[in-house]
Amino acid sequence: MGEIVIGLALIALGLVIYFQSTDFPALSEVHLDAGSFPQLVAVLLILLSLLLVIKKVFELMRSKSTGEQPSAGERFREFYWEYRLVILTLLVFLVYIFIIQFIGFVVSTIAFIIFTGLLVGSRAKKDILVISIVSVAVTLGTYFFFENVLNVRFPSGIFF
Repeated sequence: MGEIVIGLALIALGLVIYFQSTDFPALSEVHLDAGSFPQLVAVLLILLSLLLVIKKVFELMRSKSTGEQPSAGERFREFYWEYRLVILTLLVFLVYIFIIQFIGFVVSTIAFIIFTGLLVGSRAKKDILVISIVSVAVTLGTYFFFENVLNVRFPSGIFF
């Protein structure tokens, strides 16, 4: 049932994106303008969401015809075990968004990449070392590129 609600929400989002991107100014008399790519993405989002909704409606009708209805507690446990990595990653991301203002971009991003890598990936000593090196390299590379080349300022916080 949740997939149907998400699919309908994505269809609504696709419609909003499509109609909002029609107002983008045209640069010249060409067929492709600034709104063409967002409209393409919106149409793909709508079509794929529609397929998801249709598939889940058929699955729901099939399960009702067989008479199998799990309890609410069972459905919650199944939902948690199926999506536990997504839920935990979302929680880590929310914590990252909260702490980036206090401890700064560099330290919080390094910690975020390491925690997410450990959550999703392997926890072997070699892999932890690789995750740590990659997180430091990506974070510092991103930081210096945006700060020095694009002149974009990141939250500095108390550390960096």
